[in-house]
Amino acid sequence: MNKVFKSQAGTAFDSAENTVLETILSRHSVSPKRLAAPGPTPAQITQLMAAAAAAPDHGKLQPWRFIEFPLSSRTALADVFEAALKERLPDADDEALARAREKASRAPVLLGLVLCLNLDGPVPHRDDQLASGGAALQNVLLAVHAMGFGARALSGQAVRTASFRAALGLAENETFLCFITIGTPSAAPKRRERANPQSLLTQWNGTLERGQP
Repeated sequence: MNKVFKSQAGTAFDSAENTVLETILSRHSVSPKRLAAPGPTPAQITQLMAAAAAAPDHGKLQPWRFIEFPLSSRTALADVFEAALKERLPDADDEALARAREKASRAPVLLGLVLCLNLDGPVPHRDDQLASGGAALQNVLLAVHAMGFGARALSGQAVRTASFRAALGLAENETFLCFITIGTPSAAPKRRERANPQSLLTQWNGTLERGQP
């Protein structure tokens, strides 16, 4: 008899026939403080990039790219975080600078997602390209979860500083969207309560009034 999986929202389905849906509904973020070694192997990271490449891409522009920050580069990345904080807060004390540097050492695998928007033409629209980047991010997070690892997407004010952009060599049309921390969860996940699926869907009935779920 096939096992029946039930999501937090109460949706039941046959897990033997719907493993993709089970992966989606069971995915959750894991704090980088709770991510330990091992992380994905180089071959698995290549698979993560293959998952990203499956994202919708109107116009086939591939308006995003990923950066890997290997362990050998983390001290340099810590320098970048420190410089970014000094740019934002010139009077930051040693404790704040140490906290900024510590962020570079979290998680055995650290990726960055960069949006590379093509703004020269009206099609595909900028919004389509943003959606493609978000889909690539979600594909990677789902693939990580399917592999048995934990992950979390993280951003912050540091990535918007001139020093950070210069250190990563970002072009004018590029935006650093987020870091993705990946590793093996060291503790049970803290799952957040999700919205009732019925509350997320409305029907348009051909009028300006908002339809009911």
